Amino acid sequence: MKRLHIFTLALVCILVNTNKTYGQTAPLDTSKAIFNNQDALNAQLDKFGLKTLEFSEGANCLRYGQPLLKKGSGTPAFEEDLNPVKRTINEGYTEKKDSINGDINIYWIHGLNGTTESLRVPAQATQFGAPGFPARKANSVRGIASSSSHALQYYSEDGGITPATGDLNNVNKVLVPTAARTKYDFIIAHSQGGIAAREWLRNMEQKPNMYEKFAHGLVTFGTPHGGAQVINNTRPDMGNKIPDFMREACVSIVTAEVEDALKNDLFTRMVVSQNMKNKLVQTGCGVISETIIPLALDNYFKRTTLDYFVGAPFLNGYADASGQHVEGLSEYTQKVPVVQFYGQEDQPILWKFLSSTQGIGHDKLDNTEMIFGYDQDDQLENKVSNLINTYEAKYLSQMNIIKNLKNSISSRSLGLRIMFPIFYVLTKDKIDAAQVKADAFIRAKLWLTNANDYYLTDLIGGREEKQVKSHCIVLEQVMCRDASKNPAASGLPPVMVTNSYNAPMDPTGIQCSILPINVKYSNYSFPGLDGTTWTGNCVGSQAANFVWKNIGTYKHNDGVVLAESASADIKVSSIVNPNNSYVKVKMLKTNHEQMKNSKVTSMALFELYSGTYGRFFKVDVR
Repeated sequence: MKRLHIFTLALVCILVNTNKTYGQTAPLDTSKAIFNNQDALNAQLDKFGLKTLEFSEGANCLRYGQPLLKKGSGTPAFEEDLNPVKRTINEGYTEKKDSINGDINIYWIHGLNGTTESLRVPAQATQFGAPGFPARKANSVRGIASSSSHALQYYSEDGGITPATGDLNNVNKVLVPTAARTKYDFIIAHSQGGIAAREWLRNMEQKPNMYEKFAHGLVTFGTPHGGAQVINNTRPDMGNKIPDFMREACVSIVTAEVEDALKNDLFTRMVVSQNMKNKLVQTGCGVISETIIPLALDNYFKRTTLDYFVGAPFLNGYADASGQHVEGLSEYTQKVPVVQFYGQEDQPILWKFLSSTQGIGHDKLDNTEMIFGYDQDDQLENKVSNLINTYEAKYLSQMNIIKNLKNSISSRSLGLRIMFPIFYVLTKDKIDAAQVKADAFIRAKLWLTNANDYYLTDLIGGREEKQVKSHCIVLEQVMCRDASKNPAASGLPPVMVTNSYNAPMDPTGIQCSILPINVKYSNYSFPGLDGTTWTGNCVGSQAANFVWKNIGTYKHNDGVVLAESASADIKVSSIVNPNNSYVKVKMLKTNHEQMKNSKVTSMALFELYSGTYGRFFKVDVR
């Protein structure tokens, strides 16, 4: 019955989306429609045998007043004020894309530890269409399909990035024969797949005797073009920070749960000592963090990851045995148009990313099966928030017990405590036991509260310290004279006044807000030579020293790859083809896993196929 409810709900959602999104599969209605793109308009008109008026290239089209329909009307795929960081090599290109017979080929390349099923949803939606997403004249190629019992990869990860491109070359010789290839075929790659795709394109150009020409354009989603800091921090032969991270998590949570499960009575404390509990927890968590976790994560430290950590020779270049410089992938200039999509997830990124990765709190249908439905990412965040509140409540409960026990001791007279020492000993034992529980609960709460910070700082390298000017320390030394008591003509010396104070920064943050001497000391009261207060003007000097403070900020990221890496500049040539475009597009509220199958992904692809990010990537509606 539960599955029936889920299926019914999903069906209703699909029908609702079908009627309101671009109208590709909706039945005819008489309501006013707004079309974001020419392709969508043509698809609707074609149902009634109508066509838009076309003009030959170069012909003048006179238009008066505001256009009734324009590209970009309606709701944009991305908020214009936040997106995108967009740049084209030649903004004014006038290339007219030639029509071809049949479909183009789009090669879908999965990321680290992925399979040929990783990008199944966007690949199939591109070729066959989906509710609100029109099918395109494209053949989606993603390797040999995996079965439920046997997952297959498009390329092996055991030999490095370059050997992986050999796999891509060999398998596509079979999947896409020469006669089926076109000059508009391109690649769409996720994460590590984008590194493999760039190397594959380089080998197609530089090694034509070994690599056939399969692709002429590149689109990446969440690819660490500038290197993946998470590899530097977590590979066992590098930073190896995961064991400590997981050990602290295990000890904090398990200790709280053990303390909560055991009764707080004298017999239990005698049978299971605190030292025994601590040893059991430390030993168990040590085994988990040092053995089980590394084994479980071994698949994520394949040989390919050694080619794109931050500073990897494969990316930056290196000197071979003869001293000759070997070109790094980052030094190579791509000869094709490129689009880089990069994610910017909302905080708390750790819990949102894990919720998407693990599917915690969802039926599988919600995330991995529903077409472009991978948008629910707050279940784990909510569970953690509830758990934090639970530990806080248990901590306060224990502290209240401690308070009451201490009051019971203090309320008894010294004589009673001397006559009945066992009462004091037992009460003190209860206080100590309650304090142990309170400490366990607060430790678990603090770990959960700070886990997102630990993750972003220690594992993915997403925290940076910035120095900013906070205020100034002003030192002043002035010479003061009272007009009636020690004027210059009197021969009496001036009174020296020194002062030091903190001054705020001015609104620009560049200098301090300080009153000049002639203003601040124009009518200044100061201690005179005779011990009384004198008043007069002062002259002198001021010296302001900036005080700096460190402010920690988090770099934008998708939960795995920093935005600065996924949007890092790669070289794209406009000499080979002046029409090569280069565009970077931000995907808001999207983590690394969601890029495979989310609503934002569908909007990104819709805009891509509509030619928004370069005419080369325009793919006609089927």
